[in-house]
Amino acid sequence: MKHENHTEGSVFNKAIPASKRVAQALLSHAKTVALTFDERQALPHSLTATDGSTLACHVHDAVEVGDKLLSPNNDWAIVQAKPEELLCVQRGQVRFEEMVHVAGLQSWPVQLTSQAALLIASHECQHFLEHYGLSFTTTTAPFVEISVPELAHHECCDHDHTHAQHPAGHTHGPDCTHNHS
Repeated sequence: MKHENHTEGSVFNKAIPASKRVAQALLSHAKTVALTFDERQALPHSLTATDGSTLACHVHDAVEVGDKLLSPNNDWAIVQAKPEELLCVQRGQVRFEEMVHVAGLQSWPVQLTSQAALLIASHECQHFLEHYGLSFTTTTAPFVEISVPELAHHECCDHDHTHAQHPAGHTHGPDCTHNHS
């Protein structure tokens, strides 16, 4: 099949969210495409599968890791995160929580782990981190945005109080009765 300079296989034109279950039998011969964060936001029309084959893609919406691409011929491809250069900011630094909050308000993609925040490497991001006085390292790894592990309260608390002020078993939420400012 030839379509807009693509000569191999089907044209993938539909994305199925990772949250939707698909029968394993349908995915048994699925291709895998590893994409950077930016590529997942605006899919290229030509994708290279991890087996080296070229896939034509006409999906116009952003996709996430684990989403499945589908062609009219019932061919499938599964989206994975491609390793890319990231900035790694270790937890425990002064203004870490503030930086994560502001990055979220600015709609910057952030991946949180139990030890650090990962951000897509750029000069703009480096200046942002330097402005907050945060040290960081660079690393190459797959980036999975909006990944927030379950954290104990003291690891994410950004308001001013001692934890001894809370009664045993206290959890933060909309029903809290103390000031979070």
